[in-house]
Amino acid sequence: MSESESPLHPLLDNPQDLRREYRRRNTLWDLKTCKPEEEGSLLGEGWLVHRRLKRGVKLQRPKLVAERLENKWWVLLYKMGYQEMNEGGQFRIQLKRRKEVLGNASISVYARDDETVIVTRCRAQERLGRLSLKADLEGFGKKTGDIANAVKRFYGNEFKPKILWFYVTENIIWSEQEVEIAKHHNIKRVTEMELPYYTQLVEHLGRASRYQFLAEFLKDQKIPQLEGIRVPATKGRLGGKTFYSFVTTPAHLLKIAFVNHRTLDDPEGHPTYQRLIQKNRLKQIGDFIEQGGYFANNLLINFVKPPRFDILQKDLVTDAHFGHLYLPDTYKSAWVIDGQHRLYGYANLPARYMDDKLMVVAFEGLKKSEEAGLFVTINHEQRPVPKTLLDDLEGQLKWGSEDPVERIGAIAARLIQQLSRDLGSVFYGRFTAEGLRATAKACLTVPQVKLGLKRYGLLGRAIGKAQYEQGPLCGTTDNGTLLRAQKALNLYFSQIANADMTRWDRGREGKVCTNEGTQAFTALLGEMVSHIYKGDLERARRTPEHQLIADVSPLLSPVLDFIKSGVPNVDQTFSVQYGSGGPPEYFFRLANIIKAKEPSFHPVGFDEWQITQSEELQNQADRQLQEINGLTGKHIFAVFRALYGEDRNAYWEKGVISKEIRTRAYEKSLDYPVEDRGPLETYLDFIEFKKIIEQKAHKNLFRDVFHIPEPNEKGVAFAFDWMDKINELRRIPAHRAEGRTYKAEHFGFIDRIWNTLSTRIKAYGYTAIMKREEQ
Repeated sequence: MSESESPLHPLLDNPQDLRREYRRRNTLWDLKTCKPEEEGSLLGEGWLVHRRLKRGVKLQRPKLVAERLENKWWVLLYKMGYQEMNEGGQFRIQLKRRKEVLGNASISVYARDDETVIVTRCRAQERLGRLSLKADLEGFGKKTGDIANAVKRFYGNEFKPKILWFYVTENIIWSEQEVEIAKHHNIKRVTEMELPYYTQLVEHLGRASRYQFLAEFLKDQKIPQLEGIRVPATKGRLGGKTFYSFVTTPAHLLKIAFVNHRTLDDPEGHPTYQRLIQKNRLKQIGDFIEQGGYFANNLLINFVKPPRFDILQKDLVTDAHFGHLYLPDTYKSAWVIDGQHRLYGYANLPARYMDDKLMVVAFEGLKKSEEAGLFVTINHEQRPVPKTLLDDLEGQLKWGSEDPVERIGAIAARLIQQLSRDLGSVFYGRFTAEGLRATAKACLTVPQVKLGLKRYGLLGRAIGKAQYEQGPLCGTTDNGTLLRAQKALNLYFSQIANADMTRWDRGREGKVCTNEGTQAFTALLGEMVSHIYKGDLERARRTPEHQLIADVSPLLSPVLDFIKSGVPNVDQTFSVQYGSGGPPEYFFRLANIIKAKEPSFHPVGFDEWQITQSEELQNQADRQLQEINGLTGKHIFAVFRALYGEDRNAYWEKGVISKEIRTRAYEKSLDYPVEDRGPLETYLDFIEFKKIIEQKAHKNLFRDVFHIPEPNEKGVAFAFDWMDKINELRRIPAHRAEGRTYKAEHFGFIDRIWNTLSTRIKAYGYTAIMKREEQ
């Protein structure tokens, strides 16, 4: 059969060809090499310099979101161990009825193993929003029968696989009607909300993840190869629950097993309790088995439905029954409570190990909360897992502190943990591990990001010490809040990252994926939700997370366009000082971008921030601070000269009583040539002026000029504290390169002090000093 006549084309089944296709798809970038003279025009087309070669330039460009999604799904199935997959992006399935050719079905991803076939359509768009899928879904659904016939025609009638139909999307909000159409045609819907779990699972389990994947999508479907299998078993009662004890093989158990991972949003599985399988432990267990090792302890599982058990003998003393247990023959019928690593350790081994023996204790019909309780009890007593994990699990089982501050903090911390472990999230690998130094890429810290989540009310607010007010990302329970917030933040920050994936990928150097940037964008989300929903946060909370992020996306668009533009001032705009002042400054700069397009967007505090951006006011404040310093020093030593005279530097020796201050001024003067040195008072700092006038001998002498209380402050004899504040503010113009800026209230304060000092010193009579002292 020629390639043009083949029902499925083009396909790859050679391991080397599949690896080559995997390498091509497993990157976010398109790469190309050009001659130096071609570089300029290609940079104008969006290419970026990757590295310079001896005779050319290697360029890279982010792949479009649609291609990235298709590749992500292809790579996922490849890592699961599918042995035959489509090549390139032009795969087609030829449709026929009898001998009539009906045309071709365009398929994004095709994969086959010995038991299943995966047929997938992928759709994506750059920005989150609605896109009509109805016609495409209907068309895909109507072709499933003809596609199944094409698969049968290609492989022959003896191959009877289970065919799974998938529709995978990114940044597309599904309508209820579209969801129903997919269900009607038995099409599995996967969005960016579900995909991260499977990408994370395959990263940890490798080929073993295929069993978990199939269990999820083939739940309750029969497995013909397992029909009628029975094993000798004991049936009894333990803790009021029915259990079975028996021996089976990995080949059987892997097909029916399912693990209730905490990262999987499965409504049937709550509360979720299992940690995600650790890749290194699977390898260790695999090596142990290959070296002849075996497990003398039981796996613990839960049969979803009561199995058939034929009694052969009863023991009245122990109330135990002996007989034949018919093992389940449907997918997702045995939930693994304890021993997941021992079971999945077999999955990546050669086929000869699949008939090894495993001892199993299976309960019947346990609730998920009972499964979780057993898991915690077993691992707490045997201590095979870290205590931090057990704390996390017990916190989930006893979710919700009575203290609202602790409650919000716990949700925020768990949320960050989920985001950082989510392979499909833009936050994966971005948090620095405890005890390790941050890198340019892994530069986010849990305390700082957690602070932003707590501060801006998305997860709720504490009203007093006992009342918890829910925020727009809250669900009906704390676990619901965790899942809703994870989905919403993944959607929201994915748009920010996708606006310029290169900038996001650079971490600290890119100025976006930073502690300051993350806090600022978190604050921006809260303000945009409040603006869009006109302060009705209850309505926002009832809105599905997809729709919520879609509603704020038009308001966010100017910021995304600004990031995407790549103009030189993007770095400058997103460069703020470290510390507590950085995130608010970053946030107001983002708000300013939005306000230029949407004047009605007016976050709290924006007016005050805008005042601080006035160059005229900043220059005036700089000048006034300089003059306050000069007026203060000039007045102090004019008074000392009038009082003590200049003979033998009496004004200095008698005025500056502190030996420490005199010595420091003298040492500073030595840094200058003799001919350039000024009077010693010119080497004093502003804060030293305060120490001089606060000396007991001089307090009354300087009170008339320097006693400046706050406007509402009364009953204070010597109000000199303003000098400390002026001393701090003088650092702003001195170190503006570090990102220091004035606040709105600073301008009024500086102006009041400057006016008061100028007026008082101008009217001061220095010749009357001696008479006042004599009196």
